[in-house]
Amino acid sequence: MKAIAAFLLAIIAIQAPAQTPAALQQALTGYIWTWSTPASQTQVIFQQDGSLLTREKKLWKWQALDAQTVRVSLEGRAVDITFDAAFSQFKELKASGVPVTGVRAQALASSAAAPVAKVPPDPKNMTLAREWIPHNVHTRKVLLNSIESYSLAVIGQNRSGPEVTPKTLWGPITWLMPLGDALKTLPRDSRKQRDFKVTNLAFPQSSLQVTMMAVVGVEITDRCNTFKYISFICDMDSRVIGVQLMNPNPKLVNWHAPGPDGVREPYYNFIEDRYNGSTGNCVPYQVRDAGSGVKLIKLALFNQGSIGIPPYPPGNCPGFVRLHDYGARPYLESVHWYLAAPLAHRLMEIVDAVRKAGLDDK
Repeated sequence: MKAIAAFLLAIIAIQAPAQTPAALQQALTGYIWTWSTPASQTQVIFQQDGSLLTREKKLWKWQALDAQTVRVSLEGRAVDITFDAAFSQFKELKASGVPVTGVRAQALASSAAAPVAKVPPDPKNMTLAREWIPHNVHTRKVLLNSIESYSLAVIGQNRSGPEVTPKTLWGPITWLMPLGDALKTLPRDSRKQRDFKVTNLAFPQSSLQVTMMAVVGVEITDRCNTFKYISFICDMDSRVIGVQLMNPNPKLVNWHAPGPDGVREPYYNFIEDRYNGSTGNCVPYQVRDAGSGVKLIKLALFNQGSIGIPPYPPGNCPGFVRLHDYGARPYLESVHWYLAAPLAHRLMEIVDAVRKAGLDDK
C-alpha cells in the first residue's frame, strides 16, 4: 500500500505545477487571462515588472503574497485573488457578494515583438490573423449563444449559403473603407476617445482593432436615437468592417414599432465585452435590416427594477416606440452595432469550432 501511495503522489507531483512563488509568477506572466466581474469581462496580462495590462490601459499593479495568492491594486483599491493548484483559474478571496473570477485564456507569443501572421490580403474581404480562430480558449456559453443568434440573423439559417459582400455599413461608411477616410466623415471637433484591440473570445483573435471617437458639441442621430460615441471596427489593414454607436447614459431609447424583439441576456456591448451583471437589469434587443449584407443589432441595458418591462408608448418619431422609464428607471447604455455578413460568417466559424472542441463553459 505504501508503494502505491508513493506512486500516486509521484504522479500528482508530475501533473501539478510546483506551488512556489516562482511557479506562480511563471504561470501568470506566460498567459492572457480573462478577468470577470459581475458587470464586465475583459482580458489582462500580468507583466513581470508587477504591472497588469488591460485593454483599457488602466494602471493596475500586482504582487504575489504567497505561492497561490496575488494582490491586484488600482487607484487605492486592492483585490486579493487565489489560484487553483493547476494555475488555470482564480477567484477573489473574502469577496462581498459576487467575487471577481478569472480563467487562463491563451498562451502569450514567445516574443511580444513578433509580428502576427496575416491571411493574404483580399481586396474584397477583411484581413485577419492567420490563427484567427481561437484554440484552447474557454468561452462563455451565453456569449456563444448570443453571437450565434445575431450572426444567423445576418447570414440566414443556411450557414453554407453564398456570402454577401456589403457596399455600405452605415451612413457614409462603406465596406473596407480606410480608417483615415472614415474619420474624415465625422464632425470637425470629434476627438479620439481610445484605440483598443477586440479581445472578445468569440471574435477573430489578434485581428480586429477599434478606434472609438467622441463627437463633441453635437450628437450622432441614428434611427431616432442619439449617440455620443462612434467606434470603427477595423481589420489588420486598418479598413472598416463594422460600426458601433454607443450612448453610455441615454435618457430614453426609441425602438422600431412594435417594440423590442425580446430580451437576450446578458451581453449588450460585444465590442467592449460588457454584459449585464444585475438581476434588476435586462437587455432588450432588436435586429433590423440595414442594407444588403448588413443588419442593425440594437441593444440596451435597461433598469427594470421590480416591475418587469413596462409598456411601449409612442416614440419621438413615426414608426417608433419607447420603453417608458417612469422618470426614475434610466437606461444604462444604448448600442447600435452594424454587423456585416462577412464578419458574421467568421463569428459562426468560431462558434462552431469552440463548441466542437467542448470549450464552451456554462
